[in-house]
Parts: sequence; C-alpha cells; structure tokens
Amino acid sequence: MKYTKSNICSQVNPVANSVLNFIEDAKRTAEMESLKIQIAQSESNFGAEFSEHVADVRKHMELTKKFVASVIDGIHKNAILQGPPGLGKSHVVVQALKDAGKVERQDYVVVKGHVTPGQLFVLLCMFRNEGQVIVLDDCDDVFDTELGFNMLKAALDPDNRTVSFQSQRVPVINGVAVGDFEFNGTLIICTNVAMTGNKMSRRGQHMAAILSRAVKWPLAWDTPQQKFAQIYNMVVNEDYLSREERTRITDTQKTDLLKLIWANLSEIRDLDLRLPQKIAAEIKTNKDWIDTCKVFMAI
Repeated sequence: MKYTKSNICSQVNPVANSVLNFIEDAKRTAEMESLKIQIAQSESNFGAEFSEHVADVRKHMELTKKFVASVIDGIHKNAILQGPPGLGKSHVVVQALKDAGKVERQDYVVVKGHVTPGQLFVLLCMFRNEGQVIVLDDCDDVFDTELGFNMLKAALDPDNRTVSFQSQRVPVINGVAVGDFEFNGTLIICTNVAMTGNKMSRRGQHMAAILSRAVKWPLAWDTPQQKFAQIYNMVVNEDYLSREERTRITDTQKTDLLKLIWANLSEIRDLDLRLPQKIAAEIKTNKDWIDTCKVFMAI
C-alpha cells in the first residue's frame, strides 16, 4: 500500500484526538480538584457542617440519577420527584433521558409550568407507547381540577391505564377523534407541592390516590445550608455553569460567586440554581458585579 500524506493523517488524527481529549479531561479534573481545595482552605469557610451537607447532597444526587434511570428503563412505571423549586429536579431527569439516548419530541417531551386537562389528554395519547416519557415540570395547576386529577390517576395506574375524555366534544388528535386509549408510556412529575393534605377533603383523597400509584422520590433540601450545599455541588462537582457561554467563568470567579452567596445566605429569598447563573452572567460582563448582584438579590 502506498502511504500518502492524507492516509497517514487519517490514521494519526484519531489517536492524536484521543490523546488530546484525555489530556483535556485530566486537566479539567485537576482544575475542579484545585477549586475544591481553594474553597475548602478559604478564609471564608462555609461552616463546620458544610462538608457533611455536601457529602449528603452528592450521595443523594447519585441515588437520584440511578433511580431516574431505572424509571426510564421501565423498572418503575412512573415517578414523582418532589422538592424545593430550582434545585435540579428537572435537570437530573432531562440529563438521564439524554444519557439513555432518548430524542426530545420523539421519545420524550418536557412540559413546563402549565398544562390544561385537555392538553394533558393529548400529550398522554401522543406519548402513550412503551419507552416514551412525559415529564411534567412544575405543572402544579393540573392538581386544581377533578379532570386533571382523574387523568393523572388513570395514567399512573399500574394495572388499568385506560385514559378517557368523556365529553360532548371528543378531542381530535392527528385527525382522529379519540375518546380513550391505553397509556403504556412513562410519566415523571417534578413538583414543589408536598403532595399531602387533609385526607378527609376531596383534594387530599386525590393526592393520596396519586401517591399510591407512583414512586415518590424526595429531594428534601429545605434549610438554606442544604440548598447552598446543592448549589455548591452543581457549581463545583457538576460544573453546570460551563454549559452556557454566558455563564462560563473561571474557577477563581466561581469561588467569589460562592463566597457572595454564603456571606448573604440568611438574607437571600430565592436560593436556587438560577441565582448562580445570574451572578455568573454579571461576573463576565461587569467589573462592579458584586454591587449589581446585591441589588437584584435584595441584600
């Protein structure tokens, strides 16, 4: 075989790229370890129980990832992730779907913020096949109507999963009138609602019925210290700020960001994962970012 320059390059480049990727991964790992040490040794330490909180959060997040993956794989037919807003419920679900090779709007759909009973019926029908997943992310108004509750109970039922919409106007889906169907997909509900209530009330009875049909997975980070530990975990261990150019900052800047949040922990009203994103965007573009951030943090 005659070796040309292009032949040699085509054989060498994959190896070179593999080596470069390995070097970049090792470099990034070293940078993250350096950041952890830098924060741990900082004069503005995060309290005596900080390491314990972070360890608990990391362990629970790893368990959550495995649990969500098992739901997507069909080991469980459905799940309810319950916890404070903006601390990673939908993030871990969407990442698990991508890791499983699921394609958005083909294998799964994520509905955020609001869904009517009629829209829910259509979604359940369109993603009713085994292996398909519907994620309701903070669609808590679906719990406000009898029809919404009844559809959820039907879709979550482990035995009889026939979903019906009995009305004078039968919904038309893809040109076909559909009054009922069997739901064989997977439903994952991410909610801030505690899913508890007066069991004697109608709403409480509905909630109890839903909980009996689904696996509830709590992310019970309620104290400011626990929430900060999750923010730290996502900034340092998951490196989630690097996923967007507008929030991609240096390790030193991440340290400053975390110090600012910790120093004002008791005064911050909305302590969630959106806050570091807002601060990081200011750090990248504003030399007076601390003063600006204190204004929108209301501290």
